[in-house]
Amino acid sequence: MGPLPPTGTGTGRRSLITWLRIAAGVAVMAVAFIWILPSFADYGDVWPYLTALRPDTAAGLIIVGAANLVAPSISQIAALPGLRLRQAVVADWATTLVTNIVPGGSALAIGLIWSMYRRWGLARDAIARSIVVTGVWDTLTKLASPLLAILWLATQRPVDGFMVRAAVVGGILFVVAAALAVAVLVSARFGRTIGLFLDRLPLLGAGWPAQFEELRRQTLLLLSQRGIGLTLWTIAGHANLYLVLLLCVRAVGVDAAVLSAAAVLAAFTFGRLVTALPLTPGGVGVMEVGLVGALAAFATAPAAIEVRAPIVAGVLLFRLLSYALPLPLGALSLAWWTAAAQASPASDENLSNIDGQ
Repeated sequence: MGPLPPTGTGTGRRSLITWLRIAAGVAVMAVAFIWILPSFADYGDVWPYLTALRPDTAAGLIIVGAANLVAPSISQIAALPGLRLRQAVVADWATTLVTNIVPGGSALAIGLIWSMYRRWGLARDAIARSIVVTGVWDTLTKLASPLLAILWLATQRPVDGFMVRAAVVGGILFVVAAALAVAVLVSARFGRTIGLFLDRLPLLGAGWPAQFEELRRQTLLLLSQRGIGLTLWTIAGHANLYLVLLLCVRAVGVDAAVLSAAAVLAAFTFGRLVTALPLTPGGVGVMEVGLVGALAAFATAPAAIEVRAPIVAGVLLFRLLSYALPLPLGALSLAWWTAAAQASPASDENLSNIDGQ
């Protein structure tokens, strides 16, 4: 009798985990949209606020939503010299599609953006540096935002102690993350220590100290040349997304007496924190519940009860512009890039020449 064929236990286990993640994500979305949101405000009461939008208001929302489609690409250009706006936009839309519809799509999106940038002739080291830098800058902005929002809101009215504590925790995490980033960039010894640690991990290969040192050196050079622009464009991208939420809330009739601009910013920053764990693709269900709950918590009582329906309407409108609108554009971008890559595949020799330049 010959050897038995492989059982494929590892593959079967991965498939089971994938299906369990999909099932869990579907369950979370079902609970959010079928139980939690309707218990907060009946959809029948929400719908009239969405259908009553004036044409000029809808046009203004579309313009701001369109700006949100381009804003993240500018920070990518700042972090990756040689990247063109058209390429950055196509890559951002395509990877946003993957992140928003595929379970665990963030990891796949990194692989996709790597392939796209390589296909367009960008060097491997520069791509790795841009992914790291934009990820760090994005995380630091998210961690700093809640504390800044609470400080702004505190100038207008007393703030709940729980929200203050949460904002302080976010501020502490920001300081720790910023200090760690500075230590890695400034201290060659600290960077070498991390490289030696990575060298000991069997799955990552060897040579990390030298690679880490080169990454550190190139990152310092990039930040010396483009650090201010990268920081400003990262903040602008987050600010534009907040502006979309603010205008959506105002469009459905929630005025500043109930939810000031500072209160909406506080809700925006805390609402996004609940999607830190990727329970569902694109935070579907989790983001909606988090934003609705945060907006209701920051609304001025007793009007908070009266504006439940428009708050839900504003959040759904916001998600339509920030989540749903990019999906067809991402599908078109991914289809275009796939067709172009198949028509003219990049050779390994050309890619090697790019890395050697």
